[in-house]
Amino acid sequence: MQIVQLGDRVQVHYVKRLQNGTVASSRKRAPLELTVGIDHPRLPGLGLALVGLAPGGSATVRVPSELAYGPSDPTRVHRWARTRFPNDLRLPVGKWVRIANRQGRRRLVRIVEVRGQMVVVDTNHPWAGQALELEVELIGIQAPHTGSGLRQP
Repeated sequence: MQIVQLGDRVQVHYVKRLQNGTVASSRKRAPLELTVGIDHPRLPGLGLALVGLAPGGSATVRVPSELAYGPSDPTRVHRWARTRFPNDLRLPVGKWVRIANRQGRRRLVRIVEVRGQMVVVDTNHPWAGQALELEVELIGIQAPHTGSGLRQP
């Protein structure tokens, strides 16, 4: 029977839940491809949990916040001038808004407080400080480090 080994390229279906049980994301129709032993940005903390699984097998992994999106970092809460935001952009406290940073890349920030011409924003990842639960089903195993072909037993 073929089982997953470190370095294999695999295809998985997954459900990612936050610590409160809310489904953060899932991939049930089209499988996600990843390399076993290398954390994937969508599934942080998965690491080696698939090693030893056969196609059709599944694993549930509990990922502490430190291995997921990290703890909430108070140094990532900033005071910005209202002029950094488009004039027509509403800034409701507690909501996440997308803005362009100084390099022109769009980023997501949470509005913490608005005081006149000063806006307090939280630039932590929306899921920072939260543990995750990953339910992963192994769909297939490919040869290590290639994009096609099954590994020979």
